[in-house]
Amino acid sequence: MISPYSTDYFPAAPTIEVNLGLPYETFRNGLLLAFVDTGADATIVPTRYLVELDAPIDNHKYARSQWGERRMVDIYVLDIGIGDSRILSVETIGDASGEEIVLGRDVLNKLILTLNGPNQFLELRA
Repeated sequence: MISPYSTDYFPAAPTIEVNLGLPYETFRNGLLLAFVDTGADATIVPTRYLVELDAPIDNHKYARSQWGERRMVDIYVLDIGIGDSRILSVETIGDASGEEIVLGRDVLNKLILTLNGPNQFLELRA
C-alpha cells in the first residue's frame, strides 16, 4: 500500500488511512487519516472516535510525553485496519484534547514500512 505524505504538515509528513473497530467487530468509523510516528511508543486515538465506537476503557496507565511529563491515561483496546491488514487488540491511548490519530511503533513494528522522503510517500506491507 502506497500513501503520499501529507502537506498539511511542514515539512510534509507520512500519513496513512486506517479503520478503527472494537476487537473482532466490523470497522465502523470509515477511513481516517493517521499520522505515522516512528518515534511514538504507542498509538494514540482522539476520544471522539472512541465515543463513536462506544469503546470501553480497558485500563489506566502512565504515559510520558516527548517533553518528559508523566500523566495517567485511559487505555482502549481496538483493532486497527490498514489496507488489507487487521492489527488485532492494540492497546491505544485515548486523547481527549488531540484531533489526530498517531500510529506508534506498537502498530508499525508489525508491518514493513518504507519511508521515501525525497519522493514524499510511504509504502506499507503486512
